[in-house]
Amino acid sequence: MAEGGIVAIPEFKVKYRDVFSLRNLYLMLHEMLLEEGWRGIDGDSDHEDIETLYSENVYQKGIHLGGKELWFWWRAQKFQEGKYSGYFINKLDIDAHVVYLQNVEVVQQGKKMNVQNGEIEMFFRPRIELDYNHEWEHHWFLKYMKPIFEKRIMHAEIEKREKELWRDAYRIHAKVKQFLQLRTFVPVPEPFFARQFGYEE
Repeated sequence: MAEGGIVAIPEFKVKYRDVFSLRNLYLMLHEMLLEEGWRGIDGDSDHEDIETLYSENVYQKGIHLGGKELWFWWRAQKFQEGKYSGYFINKLDIDAHVVYLQNVEVVQQGKKMNVQNGEIEMFFRPRIELDYNHEWEHHWFLKYMKPIFEKRIMHAEIEKREKELWRDAYRIHAKVKQFLQLRTFVPVPEPFFARQFGYEE
C-alpha cells in the first residue's frame, strides 16, 4: 500500500556477462520506452531528458581486469489514462552498471562485427506516485481527507494500477532478458529488430 504518496513495486534485476552489443541494447530499450509511452522527467517526447546520469571510467589491466566501467541512470514517467488520471503518475527508474567492458570483434553470419565483452547489471524500479501535483496535499481541507480517500475510495483503483504497472515493468525487463538471450518466464513477442549483434536472421 502507499506510503508517503508512493506505491512501490518490487525491483527487477538483470545480470549478464558475455559478448553483447551495448549500443543495440541501449537503442532497443530507448525505442521500447518511447513506443510504450514513457517520457523523460520533463515529459518531452524526444527523450532528451530521460538520461539523468552517464559516467564512464577506463581502467588499466594491471590494477583491474581492465576495460571500461559505465553507469547510466534513466528516469522515465508515464501519465495514466482514464478515471482519476490527474491523480496518478507511473515512474520507472532504470539503473545500469557495466564493468570490464572491452571492444571485441566477432563473426556473425559471415560478417565481422564490433561488439563488446563485459558484465552488465540492470535494475528496474517501478512505482506509482499519488497526488503527484500535490493539489490535495497543499489544500487546506483536502489534505485531511487524502488518507481516507486513498484507503477507502481509491483502494481498488490503486491495486488495479499497481498490477498494470507491474506488468508494464516486467514486460520491459523480459524484453531486455530476451535481447541478451536469457531465460524469461513470460512469453515475449519476437522483436522486429535484430537481437544481439545487429542483423541476425
